[in-house]
Amino acid sequence: MRWPAILLRLKVTITYSVLAATAAILVGHLGPHAQWHVLLRASTNLHNLGDGHVGTLVASAFLTDGEPNWVWLGAVAFLFAVAEWISGSTRFLLAFAAGHIGATVLVAAGLFVGIHADWLEDSLAVAVDVGVSYAAAAVAGSLIGYLRGPWRVLWAGGWLALVGASAIADPSFTAFGHATALCIGLALGAYFLHHDANTLRDKRIDVDATESVYPTSAMTSL
Repeated sequence: MRWPAILLRLKVTITYSVLAATAAILVGHLGPHAQWHVLLRASTNLHNLGDGHVGTLVASAFLTDGEPNWVWLGAVAFLFAVAEWISGSTRFLLAFAAGHIGATVLVAAGLFVGIHADWLEDSLAVAVDVGVSYAAAAVAGSLIGYLRGPWRVLWAGGWLALVGASAIADPSFTAFGHATALCIGLALGAYFLHHDANTLRDKRIDVDATESVYPTSAMTSL
């Protein structure tokens, strides 16, 4: 396969990686106060979403809190490349968006209830919450749709154990978000698996129906 075809097949991953790396470099050159201001404005916290700043749902996915972690960004890029190569750009983008936006909205709803019920601190409404980890969790979960037999169980169980262990070690709203995003991804993966199985079955039925229309060589020799 030639390079243009490979780049085209990974167009979403490449675009995201370039934009995320560029954002990391630009924000990294800002002073501490300016960095905090940019991250706060792009954060998907309850305050911003409550004020109608829905653009943060997009901007937050390209930023990281603190110094750029190039190992993490590289690992995410690799995961995204594998997912987009296997599932295609449309399904990959669907898992990305569903995980990032879906988990963010559900976390915000949980924070809203918790803060108004005095279960959580009011400061969480303005917490800095940026990053692509929700999308990464959902994309990882969606890959069960392309694994076979026991590998699906191992893949899903491994990620659930990892997310669960992280939540126990550091219980926070982001841990809840990771768990939610992973469940969204697993649900999408199960849907993809069911959809592909039905499509394959329908194709086989069509082929069998088409073949039954034409007489066999034994019939034509009579």
